[in-house]
Amino acid sequence: MNTRILYLLMIMAASVAASCDSEVWDDLPTPVAKFFTDYFPGQEVSAYSTSDSGSVAQVKNGVTVTFDSGNAWIDVNGNGSTLPDIFLYDQLPEALYRYLQEMEVTAGVYQVSRGDGKYTVELLDTYLYYDIATGAVTYPESGGKTAA
Repeated sequence: MNTRILYLLMIMAASVAASCDSEVWDDLPTPVAKFFTDYFPGQEVSAYSTSDSGSVAQVKNGVTVTFDSGNAWIDVNGNGSTLPDIFLYDQLPEALYRYLQEMEVTAGVYQVSRGDGKYTVELLDTYLYYDIATGAVTYPESGGKTAA
């Protein structure tokens, strides 16, 4: 039984290593690599660049993630694909995630940004803001009306 578990772990490790451009993967800081391992496992990180303000990582034919200088994500753009529910659950404030669940749109989130005291969530044909201080959800294109 232990041999089977060890064999399975070796296969999983090999598949993760094979799915990433090893040169790019080797350049990723540990928190950035962990972010992709946790939320986009098995997807190839094809590009990574840094600047004084942070970094940007691109998954081949997939998500682009912008990180601040402390390696915390500030923008996750699915580039036409929806973001994984586990990312939303783990990384959004509980009240915002619960709101998205109640609206039955967790499977339709294409981009999430955070900064300036708010989260911005982009859906297929609309977007919303979540104010961190007040917990209010607003739809800017509706004249800034607060969601019920």
